[in-house]
Amino acid sequence: MIKVPAEYMNEAVINAFNAPVYALHKTDSTMRDARLLAECGVPDGTVVRSDFQTAGRGRIDGRIWESAAGKDLLCTVILRRRPVPGFTLRVGLAVARTFDLFLPDGIGTAIKWPNDVLVSGKKLAGILCENSGSTLYVGTGFNIGSTSFPACLADKASSLALIAEQSGIPLPGVQNMLEAYLAQLKEVLELETWHEEVNRKLYRKGEPIVFLPGDPGCTAPVQGTIEGLGESGELLFRDAETDQLHRFFSGEFPFGYGDTSASS
Repeated sequence: MIKVPAEYMNEAVINAFNAPVYALHKTDSTMRDARLLAECGVPDGTVVRSDFQTAGRGRIDGRIWESAAGKDLLCTVILRRRPVPGFTLRVGLAVARTFDLFLPDGIGTAIKWPNDVLVSGKKLAGILCENSGSTLYVGTGFNIGSTSFPACLADKASSLALIAEQSGIPLPGVQNMLEAYLAQLKEVLELETWHEEVNRKLYRKGEPIVFLPGDPGCTAPVQGTIEGLGESGELLFRDAETDQLHRFFSGEFPFGYGDTSASS
């Protein structure tokens, strides 16, 4: 018999993984909660979500994930398995597909390598994947109901609510979004054609950009063009100066470095 701390409320959500969904009103980080629940022995596909996080974080140290209380979907999925090639991008595809279910006709998502989902060039969701042995932790923040963002993100982020203000689309509830996401995640993790689908959605593919390889602040930016993805999800990048094709496994092209003119 699995016993979890009493503060984790078992929520009546349809989970495609046929596992529990636990909810909290407030937490510091659902990633921390997921690790605690994993130690309790919860099964593959267990989810923990919270209405509000005080210390949500991004892939890079020092970056935080801020969200208005009760407006967005903040969750971590526990997977009892080892990562497959392109794992984070597969999660990104599941997130993108989920948003596509609710977006109006003519508006679609893009996947910004390595771990963001965008619409019209603005961030709709961020992803943080971690692992410990044979357990994966898939943290995701979906911008659903938020209509304002911190000053540093005001021109870089969007939400379904902001899109609904312009298009009149109905706004899904957090639980509806979670159920749709879990169904998409389960499907994408078993999808043989994930690579082709991510390639079609790859943000700025074929366009000149400035890329920061490796860890931010540790290497000089390079100019070139995104050509697509390698078989393991690495970024195929054509150097504008040397015409050499690089395979980058880490790095980013942050907002503000969107094209070659940004470096001048």
